[in-house]
Amino acid sequence: MSEMIATMGPMFWLISFFAVLALAAVAERLFYFHRININSGDFLRGLSALLRSGQYDEALHEARILPGPMARVVEAVLSRPKLARKELRDIALEATELEVYRIERNIRCLQVSATVMPLLGLLGTILSLVAFYEQPGITDGAAAMPEIVSTLQRSLLLSASGIALAIPAYLFYMYLASRARKIVNNVERAGLECVHIICDARVSKEEEESKPARKGTCRSGMCSMESAPSGQEEESAGI
Repeated sequence: MSEMIATMGPMFWLISFFAVLALAAVAERLFYFHRININSGDFLRGLSALLRSGQYDEALHEARILPGPMARVVEAVLSRPKLARKELRDIALEATELEVYRIERNIRCLQVSATVMPLLGLLGTILSLVAFYEQPGITDGAAAMPEIVSTLQRSLLLSASGIALAIPAYLFYMYLASRARKIVNNVERAGLECVHIICDARVSKEEEESKPARKGTCRSGMCSMESAPSGQEEESAGI
């Protein structure tokens, strides 16, 4: 292995730099996605139960103690529960847009590494061939066979190493990009669901508060209707 690395020369170390960069990005994103992973269904069901019972402070506390972008978006909505539905929806969408950068951070680095590494391998191959043919007497057929073999070996190894390291980097990029899009979708859905829960709980509370007033009005109306015949009887008795 050490002989192969020595054969490929400095270009291999440049390819290795991007490979290490891609590996660090993969490790960081996997750890981040694992840390922010929460059960969105259970979280929204518990949030709905608290909001429908009017426990806004408890719901806000639950959103603050949970990690991740979903909890932060819900916290942004719950911090202004008295706004109209459209304004709450705008807050949820703005908070989601702010979280997109955190979710997709370092993923583009994988795409860059997966694109650059095979190009560096190809560049190393071309430079090796150019350096070989620039030697004096090469075009006249004066090159020795060991030198030709060494040049071809270095050229092929550089191309192979660039492609071999770029394939897993690109596969991890596709996986992490797909997972990031899924997380962004879940965060946006949670924010909008929180808006609907707040507005629906507000409407239900208003309806419950208006029911006793309506019953009182009907009862007073019935009393007035019942008192009308007694008044008419008194008038007829007076006549």
